[in-house]
Amino acid sequence: MKFLVNLAVSAARMGVGAALLILAAGIPAYFFECDRRTVAAAGEGTPSPLDIAGIYLDASKISTASLIAKESGTFGEISEAVEKQYSAHPQWVAAGGNEPFFEAYYSSVPETPARMSPAPLYSVLAASDSRKKLLDFLAQADSGLVKKFISMRGMNPAIFPPVYSSAGAPLEAALLINALMAQAGDFDRRFLLDIASIMDLSEKSPEKKEEFEKYCLATLAFAKGYDWTIVRSIFSHFSSAGEAYGFARVYESAPTRDYKNVLLAGMFECGSPSMCSRYLDGADPRRWEDFRYAFLHGEGALAFLLESGSPIYSDSAFARFLSPVCSPIKEALAPYVAKFPAAALSAKVALAVIGGYFFIRGFLRIFQPERDTPSWHSPLALTRGLLEALAAALVFFLLAEPNAFAANSVENAPAPELRFAFEKVINTIGEETMNFETDTATIAAVALFFVLQLTVYVFCLIRLSMIKRIKAPAKLKMQLLENEETLFDLGLYIGLGGTVFSLILLTMGIVTASLMAAYASTLFGILFTALVKTMHVRRYKRRLLLEAANE
Repeated sequence: MKFLVNLAVSAARMGVGAALLILAAGIPAYFFECDRRTVAAAGEGTPSPLDIAGIYLDASKISTASLIAKESGTFGEISEAVEKQYSAHPQWVAAGGNEPFFEAYYSSVPETPARMSPAPLYSVLAASDSRKKLLDFLAQADSGLVKKFISMRGMNPAIFPPVYSSAGAPLEAALLINALMAQAGDFDRRFLLDIASIMDLSEKSPEKKEEFEKYCLATLAFAKGYDWTIVRSIFSHFSSAGEAYGFARVYESAPTRDYKNVLLAGMFECGSPSMCSRYLDGADPRRWEDFRYAFLHGEGALAFLLESGSPIYSDSAFARFLSPVCSPIKEALAPYVAKFPAAALSAKVALAVIGGYFFIRGFLRIFQPERDTPSWHSPLALTRGLLEALAAALVFFLLAEPNAFAANSVENAPAPELRFAFEKVINTIGEETMNFETDTATIAAVALFFVLQLTVYVFCLIRLSMIKRIKAPAKLKMQLLENEETLFDLGLYIGLGGTVFSLILLTMGIVTASLMAAYASTLFGILFTALVKTMHVRRYKRRLLLEAANE
């Protein structure tokens, strides 16, 4: 009967623990990733890509609106309005929208069959005659910044060939494009202060000259692929020349043209080039797809993803197993997690620790029904319970979020520097670099081994405390100590076993932690076993020897 009661109590504890762990698994909050449902929930009630496209369309920035709509799959909803505007104003086709300054210049370009067709801005300025006409048009401007850009044509560049040389077309085109944007009033106030300072100091400072030339590279990176309206729309978001170059560097590193368009569409949606650059610098295709997913779900979704800086969570095998139960919970909690991500993660950790405590205590009670501590609230009992709960919670998170703890030792390289290839306008090349970041897999493995050894250490202290509480002669207690000698060596066995097991997993490629994690298991085993035997067992045995001599 006593066995059945103990079994029922153990099962009840395990049931409570399992329920709490399932509830924790149902909270869509993670340490290093974002849940797909949470990202989508963050976008609810915020402007959608179609809304953003509509804003640009109302401003007669037709090509920009079309780019956003095409990347979001909603172009069919604005195609009629686009055709209507182009039909009413055919002169807008070349520029991509209502662009008075560009039209005033473009009207002086000789008419050709391709003149009124959509074309990248650089291809319009590739001909020397087209650049000459734009220069003549800009020479009439009174703007000091326009004149400053034009005067930079006489600079002695370090990256580009000089404007006056036979290969000077790219630099001249970049300068004239920026002069025209300055004339149109596209630049942000902070950008105006930054670019003016750079140009003023470029003659005296090689670093400033290089910074300005890199900015010109960024200008050409976009001008080679897009029309005047889109280029204007891009540069109106930059607050510094460095931000423009960083964004262009990430843009050129995109695996495909489609991803480049998604990057621009996403930037138009969230309005922050720096956040887009930070998130996608050195990104792999999965991260680009995560960016696309957030973009499709609206401004709030993209802002949430970029602020987190994390990839979107991919269900682990453990998560797929629990999916029938956890999916409805995740759907219900996603809006709250989107608003309070830190609080949601804290609640998840708390539930995992408490659930782990109930589950592991219930499981161990099946094999050890008798209490081995004076009471459940004694310091040793509480310490052991906490360590067991932490170990169970750590295993839970390793199962729930394995990708976060399986980081490669070599992360993706950052986007390469922009370089200029004169026969192809712009190409990007970069040196192979390795960016070492914190290896979360190693940290998790070391933490797991440490908690396991600490749990064994506390368990040994509990067994030693039991012997101390027994009312028996010193000689009998010494015999009991000798009987527990193997138990006091348990840390060594677990440490060696952990090292061997880790090396097997590393060899098979199942985990990607460093060798340090494997050897840490043995190291912790040696340290904690030495601590038990020298600091506790040896001292107590010495006291027993003295007591036995006096009996």
